[in-house]
This record gives sequence, structure tokens and C-alpha cells, in this order.
Amino acid sequence: MKNEISLCMIVKNEEDNLQRCLNSVKDIVDEVIIVDTGSTDKTVYIAESFGASVYNYIWDNNFSEARNESLKYASKDWILIMDADDEFCRDDKEAFLQLISSSLEEKTLYYFETLNYCGSFADSSNISINLNPRLFKNNLGYKYEGEVHNQLVNHKISTKDVCVSIKIYHYGYLDSNIKGKDKRKRNIFLLEEQLKKEPDNKYALFNLGNEYFASNEIAKALDYYYKSYENFTPAAGYGFILVLRIVLANYFIGLYTKALEFTDIGIQYYPGFTDLYYFKGCIYKSMDRPLMAVRAWEKCIEIGDPPSGLKFLYGTGSFKAMYELALICMEQKDYHSAYKYFNETIRIKPDLIISVYKIAYILKEENVASDEFKYILELFFEDDAKAAIVLADICYSVGYYEAALEYIKKCEENGIKSDDVRLLEIKALVRTGDFEKGIQINNFDSNHYFFPSFSMYKVICAIMLKEKLLAFYIIDSLKNNSFQDKNKKIYESYTQLVNLFFGKETQVLTEDEKEKEYTAIIFEILEIFLINKRFDEFYIAINLLNLISDKSVLLHLGKLYYKYGYFDMSKKELIRSIKEFEIYDKDALNILKQL
Repeated sequence: MKNEISLCMIVKNEEDNLQRCLNSVKDIVDEVIIVDTGSTDKTVYIAESFGASVYNYIWDNNFSEARNESLKYASKDWILIMDADDEFCRDDKEAFLQLISSSLEEKTLYYFETLNYCGSFADSSNISINLNPRLFKNNLGYKYEGEVHNQLVNHKISTKDVCVSIKIYHYGYLDSNIKGKDKRKRNIFLLEEQLKKEPDNKYALFNLGNEYFASNEIAKALDYYYKSYENFTPAAGYGFILVLRIVLANYFIGLYTKALEFTDIGIQYYPGFTDLYYFKGCIYKSMDRPLMAVRAWEKCIEIGDPPSGLKFLYGTGSFKAMYELALICMEQKDYHSAYKYFNETIRIKPDLIISVYKIAYILKEENVASDEFKYILELFFEDDAKAAIVLADICYSVGYYEAALEYIKKCEENGIKSDDVRLLEIKALVRTGDFEKGIQINNFDSNHYFFPSFSMYKVICAIMLKEKLLAFYIIDSLKNNSFQDKNKKIYESYTQLVNLFFGKETQVLTEDEKEKEYTAIIFEILEIFLINKRFDEFYIAINLLNLISDKSVLLHLGKLYYKYGYFDMSKKELIRSIKEFEIYDKDALNILKQL
């Protein structure tokens, strides 16, 4: 007999998330209970459109009290807990229905895996994992405690915990959600208030450390982690994460020895916690001890992904460790092993496309012929129209510009004529010397973020074709735009480029020695001229370097010459960089050894 389910949640201003959440569970729950803590957007309207029972609650800075309020209204046999920024995994619905139809035990608290998307967008390679209590029997004495990161407890009866292989995706840690709701500041305030009343609450100390860690106040986070670690109890549900956080905090502030000390402590307590070995490898890599890093990542693969109770970062026992091994082999120019590891990474995680880019680089370094190069890459993609734009970008990234243009043509044949395709096309055209075709590309959205870049490639075409009036027209047409950040610097750099070519007075771009963005923009211009062997134009454009104050320009110039086979000039500029500015790096020294 199927048990009936009440979905309980608390919300406030969740119009961007709630519909996705309720859509994901509307066919597997029997009632929806929503406690609203003061929404001023369309949250309540969306909830009611799904037939939810909505109750107003005056917010009192206590998440547990609000959650407990939602439990009061549940009328069904079992309670499912979700947040508005959760999404029930579509592939796990059948497993959930089977669970509630037959095998539920009254005195059991069921934990599901929460997969937290982190960073700027929902990317399956950037996920942290934790177990959360999600399903429990109604009217059995469960309640929440803790003002912020509340814990579900039962002081009336003894219960057992069971981990179920059911996943819920959580979008609350995406940058947009955190910034939009100012969650960090709110949580820090509430946790500090809680600690005034309970100064020895280890879990609250741990959570306050997490908030400061997420706010990039790492040293402050570490202080709270250490306070939480006093009289450490390994059996605490958050204990393994606490040790890992101490490792990460020390690692991020450069205390590598202390970080390694805590990885070893953690491994003693939690030998199956693969993440500790993974970050041990990262620490050794930062210490320039590649062999030790390799051993740690090989151990990750030997152990495999950790059990449910020790999961934190998605993929440490599989594709993440494999990818790191591939990178370190690549750095050591062991391309055979790197290729093998990248292939294995893609087999485990087909959507980790960055591995295909790395394979393309290896094929280029191994001088694989263009036709074979394309054949190998196409094996990684299904036969669909969207693959062409990715393949075009991969070919462009390794300098196979003609091949990139072939795939761009396939995009057009398949009806893909987006601004992104046009931008990639003009970038490839200026590197293959087809300036006539480049200058004819139009219909680029002037509101697109990359419109200034697109326009400046047309300036390059105009200069190459000696179209003075067109070059000035393009520059003048953008004069009154209020560009921000890098786009402004692109416009300023190309304005001075046009002035150089057509006899107008130039102006200094920056006197800040630490400013690097102008340097990158100028060296892209120089590279385009050098690729096309347009030496007269190259030697005019090189005067742009006199308009910036970055002392590393000779280092970059030496590397640019080396990349395109001008070895004598490369050696000259690298030596000048060392003698005049004492600026060099490992790559420069390796180049000088070869010359």
C-alpha cells in the first residue's frame, strides 16, 4: 500500500526557483504545505497555482521555528522536506515511488543525496554532495533545532538513519542565488547571535566557519574551524567535512604542511574519504612535488568514490582524479599517458568537454594531420548539429583555423548563425588572412557583450586592406559607448592602433605596471600580424608596447617569437627581459636552454 506524502517547505521571494521545484515533485506527493515568511514577489501566486496550501509566518530569524511551523500543517503519513531552490532528480522518481510503496519503516529517518551546484552556473563537474534528512514519519516527534543550519532531531523516540540512493539537486549555492539574497551576511548574523547564547555549540562554530570560507575570509573561517575541532568527535555527522574544511583553509592560504597534517589525521579517522587523497594531490602539486601528487590521485582511483556517508565533492574517486593525472602527465610532456587519462575521463564523464580540448592540444603537439585530427575529435561527439560549433572552437583553440572555418560552414548549413558563431568566424578569418571575407561579416548584435571585440577584428581587416576611412569609421561609431571593464580597454587599445597606422598622435594607455589586460590585448594584435607574416604591420603595432608600463612585455615578446619559429629574436628578447627587468619564468628558461 502506498504511503501518502506531505511536501513541506518554507519560502521567501523564490519566484525564480519555486516553479522548477514544484514541477519536479507534483506527481509524487499528495499535498504541498508552504510556509511563506514574507514574500513580496510572485512566490505565493506560483505556490497556489500548484494547489499548495500556503500559510503566512512572521519571520523571527529562526529557520527551525519556521520549518516546525510547516510540519504542523502536514496531514499525510510521511513528510518530504525540500527547499524552493531544490529540484527532485527526474531519474530517481521511480525509486522514490517504490520506496514509499513498500519498504518504509516508521522509526527510520531517510537521507537523500543533495547535489549542490556551485559557482556561476549549474555545471555537473562543479558539484558538492552532502546527505540531508528528507523523509520521515509524520506525528512521530520530529522537530528542527538551530537558528540557521537546522538539524532534524527526535527527543521522544529512538530512530535510525538510512541513506537512500535518491538525489536532489540544489541551486542555492550558485553565485546568483547567494548574491541576490545576501545569504552570507544574513547567515553570519544569525549564527553569531546563536553563539552568543551557545558559545560552545560546535556545529554552529563549524557553520560560521563555512560562511566565512564562502565569503573568502579564509583565515577567519579557519579560526572557527579550529574552535569547532576542539575535543573532536569523529562520529559527529559533520566531522569528516570539518576536517576537510581545515585542510582546504590551510591549503588556500598556503600553509601546505599544516594542510597535509590534517589530511593524514582525516585519513586515520575516515580511510574511505577519497576527497582527502584528492586534495592531498592538489597540495603536493602546489608544492611542486608531482610524484607525490600522482600517488595521491592514483590512490583516489584505487579507492573509488566514497560511500554515501563520506561524500563531499562529486567525482574525486573517478573523473576528477583522472583529469588531474592527465594534466600532470601533460605538463611533463608524457603525451601518451595524458591522452590515455583524458580518454578515460571522457568515458566516465562525457560532458567534461575540456578534456576534448586537451586531447586536441596533444594531437597538435604530436603533429597529427588535419584530417586525422578531425576524425579523432568527431568520435567524441554524437552526430548532431550542435557538435559543429564546439568542434570549430576546439580547432580554433589549437590553431587549426582552416579546420575551424570548415566546422563554422557546417554550422551555417545547419541553420546555426548566432553571434557566437560570427565572432568565432571572424577570429579565424583574420588568422588565415581572409580579410576581405572578414570585413563583410555583419548583423552582429550591438548589445552583445563581445560586440566591441567583433568590431575590433573588423578594424584589423580594415588596416590590412588599407581601408583608412573604414578603420576610423568603426572606431568613431563606438566612441560614445559606455564600455565597462575589458571592453573599454579593447576599444582604447585599438583606437591607439588606428592612430599608429594612420599618422595620428597616440596616448598612453596605462602607467600601472601591474595592469595586465592591455598587455593581453596588444599581444593578440601582434600575434595576428605575425601569423600572417605581415611584418611591416607588426613593427608598426609593436609600438603599442610603448603605451603601457608592464615590465613583462619582453618576456611575452620572446615567447611569441618562439611560438612562431623566430628563435634568434626570441632569444634576444628573453635575455633582454632578464637583464633589463630581471623578469623570467620556467617556460622562458626552458626556451633558452633549447636555443
